[in-house]
Amino acid sequence: MTELDLALLGPPVITRGGAPVSFDTRKATAVLALLAVQQHELSRERLAALLWPDADAVRARASLRRTLSVTAAAAGPGLVVTRTAVALDLGQARVDVTEFEALAGPGADTGALDRAARLYRDDFLAGFALRDCPEFDDWQAATADRLRQRLASVLERLVAACAAAGDLDRATGHARRWLALDPLHEPAHQALIRLLAWTGQRSAALRGYRALVRILDTELAVRPLPETTQLYDDIRAGRLAAPPPAARPPAPEPQRRDRRPAAEPVPLVGRDAELHALHQAWAGVAAAGQVAAVLGPAGCGKTRLVEEFRARAQAAGAVVLAARCHDGETGLPFVLAADLLAVALSVCPELPARLPAHTAAMTGRLCPGLAADYPDDVAPLDSPLALTRLYGAIAETLRAAAAPGPGAAGGPGGVVLVEDVHWADGPSLDLLGYLVRRLAGWPLLLVLSWSTDHAERLRGLRSALGEASDAGRCTLIEPAPLAADQVRELLARSGVDDADVGRLLAQTRGLPMLVREYVEGLRSGAGQPGEGEGERWWPPASVRELLRRRLQAASEPTQQMLSTAAVLGSGCDADLLRAVSGRGEAETVEALDEAVHRFLITEMPPVGEHGRPSYEFPYEALREVVYQEATLARRRLLHGRAADTLARRYERDPVATRAAAVAEHLQRAGRDAEAAGWWWRAAARARDLYAHAEEYAHLRKAEALGYPPVDVAVALGDVLIVLGRYREALAEFEAAAAAAGERDGSMAADIEHKLAEVHHRLGDWALAEAHLAAAAQLLDQLPDQPNTSRQARIAADRAVLGYRRGATADAARLAEQALAAARQAGDPAAVAQALNVLGMLAARRGDPAAAAARLRESLAQARQLPDRGAAVAALNNLARLLAESGRPAEALPLAQEALALGRELGDQHRVAALHTNLADVLHAAGQRDAALAHLKEAARGFAAVDTGGPPRPEVWTLVEW
Repeated sequence: MTELDLALLGPPVITRGGAPVSFDTRKATAVLALLAVQQHELSRERLAALLWPDADAVRARASLRRTLSVTAAAAGPGLVVTRTAVALDLGQARVDVTEFEALAGPGADTGALDRAARLYRDDFLAGFALRDCPEFDDWQAATADRLRQRLASVLERLVAACAAAGDLDRATGHARRWLALDPLHEPAHQALIRLLAWTGQRSAALRGYRALVRILDTELAVRPLPETTQLYDDIRAGRLAAPPPAARPPAPEPQRRDRRPAAEPVPLVGRDAELHALHQAWAGVAAAGQVAAVLGPAGCGKTRLVEEFRARAQAAGAVVLAARCHDGETGLPFVLAADLLAVALSVCPELPARLPAHTAAMTGRLCPGLAADYPDDVAPLDSPLALTRLYGAIAETLRAAAAPGPGAAGGPGGVVLVEDVHWADGPSLDLLGYLVRRLAGWPLLLVLSWSTDHAERLRGLRSALGEASDAGRCTLIEPAPLAADQVRELLARSGVDDADVGRLLAQTRGLPMLVREYVEGLRSGAGQPGEGEGERWWPPASVRELLRRRLQAASEPTQQMLSTAAVLGSGCDADLLRAVSGRGEAETVEALDEAVHRFLITEMPPVGEHGRPSYEFPYEALREVVYQEATLARRRLLHGRAADTLARRYERDPVATRAAAVAEHLQRAGRDAEAAGWWWRAAARARDLYAHAEEYAHLRKAEALGYPPVDVAVALGDVLIVLGRYREALAEFEAAAAAAGERDGSMAADIEHKLAEVHHRLGDWALAEAHLAAAAQLLDQLPDQPNTSRQARIAADRAVLGYRRGATADAARLAEQALAAARQAGDPAAVAQALNVLGMLAARRGDPAAAAARLRESLAQARQLPDRGAAVAALNNLARLLAESGRPAEALPLAQEALALGRELGDQHRVAALHTNLADVLHAAGQRDAALAHLKEAARGFAAVDTGGPPRPEVWTLVEW
């Protein structure tokens, strides 16, 4: 007899020797549950990290020691504790989960299945939860879901066994319990409806069908399956077959049916020259890194060509890191970069060990798995220089992942492959340009494909490719339309012998995508002309109709699954499809099998040893047709389910799940208030990444959906300042001031301060001074609030205005006041700002030594701040001072650093000013060509500033701040 008894199916009940055991900490129960289910020892480090994730290592281990002491005292010898690990002695402990899984195994008889069903009191650890332990929560939920599915299998087999034995009442009871596990599970509905009819409860059976219709329409906006409707019709008509007369052996546990082989893909023809060019570029990486760009209009065969090259490269032993961009994700910063890093980690699980700690920590911001071994070193992206470091870290990571493994010296060069670059987000496009310019010394081939229909977004990347082409490191490949003999070969190799090649070529213009759809339709029988169609058969404009016919040939569950995939919009895994569609696991797998078999969806193989397959439509046109075929009500319902599922994933992992994706689904579901909040979150994420255009777009969407107007207007004004759109920024701040009114004096003061900043940049110093005076007055009127820090910043800005107007005495007095107030408030940012202004004033009065001292002190203070705007100001002003003092060699690195930081911050007006100042320093250093290039950049930047009226010369004079 075992001494320790763990009943975990339901609210946890722990007994020892028949007596209840209680603990003063819920984490003792959690430790026992973990050990019981895992059935192997767990290290102390793992338990500490799992149960005390927010504590440092020392505190976590101390908490674990106390918990283990309490647990061991109550649990007795069943708990084995050593210096390094903890385990449960299963010989001295009874665990109901273990018994349940043993009784429910394959081949179990009816008696064992019945005992397993009785053993399952409720869901695993029902009602039990730990605070602030997200990883334990995820494990508990996953375990509960797995056991619940196992119970569903047990009940399904019991229903079949009892019905076969003629015990219809017991079968009905099991069917009701099976259905209660998942009210959307149609096979359970079918079983219960059939059993009710067999037991003479015809009215109840008919009501059960109507209840199914109602719940499917409400929850999923779909109809019952044809076989369910047929069952209903048979019951109504009195033609339902009688129950089986004789007992049969219990039904074996349902097994996932073997996946039918996917249809043979359409052969690749007419692409020998293009493949040869790709292989030539790949062979050239031994001398220097290469880039291959595959470009052309939509449907020209880019994807098929790239897939063929990828397969050949992998067959030759190359490491291939592949990612694809998707329509609708251009506003999600770094989504492509994150996907590439995730693929790199999947392909090379030992990648974190290959990387320097700082590189793993930096890339871990986008792919947390890379920084798993450096939990305390993950570098936040909170400084301007971090963007450059991030690009460098990503490049180093991709290079390490694509390199041949140990012992593979001399192997083929690695390949990084990115499809549909025209849909890439802005920061990721900048990353690709960064990689192109630095490939020369890497044994790597970078393959990029994009549609020329959207090439206007790729100016920067194409410029980088032009430089690579001039250096002999870039190959441009433009797949041509298929010729008549190539179409004929394609038809013959696809087993289609009776097609009119001339008509097909005329209708498709040789565009491979349309030809491929035609061939697939003919092979499946969906492309044959109907009666009387004659010359109207399959014109180019009717490709959508062809796709509809192919869809209609699929079963109802497959069409439902495809509409779910169309709503999700890009590659998704089976778990996401199952959760959003509301179908069971077996139904989802069968629907995916059929869709892959019919070539309606593409299964992307798992990347790496631990990856999972994902599913995508072969091209966007098919997804669009599927999406439009669904009713508006069903689309809105699925968008809502997708939003809820992704929101739960976001709470667990905000890096891997995009807030903008949740917002988009909520908006399309008609849940505007929730969508507004998620667009606000997406804007905050974009702001953290200095993706200002994306932030602006997200804020506009939040505004349109009713997010609090004052907050949105202020945030819009801030981002519009950075973008140099001053007229619009003034309008937003004025709107915010009007909405805030006099109810919130603190907010009103902030808005007045921001208005002053815009007018200062426009050179309207009197108006800027008026707004600053109003802000100071509003702060003075706030009751019981020390506002020393904010007053210090206002005083510093007023000092700069005095400097602009030549009132140096007043400016010096204000600057000293600002410095004293900032130090009193303990605000290092305000201190840096005041010191910077004092340095400007010292330079104006002809005291370069004092000016340099103040500016260097300001720079030292600014370098410690998370926002490096103050560092840019100090660097810029110090570089100007040194250049004017005849020390251009010292000034040059400071001016270059200021420009690099300014570019990362993205403030368009100040970047133009920094180009001007760097040009002056370069000219003083004798580098006239470089100086001229920066002057041109400055002119473009200043000209792009939107003043909201006629040109203002003062905009061009903003060279120090």
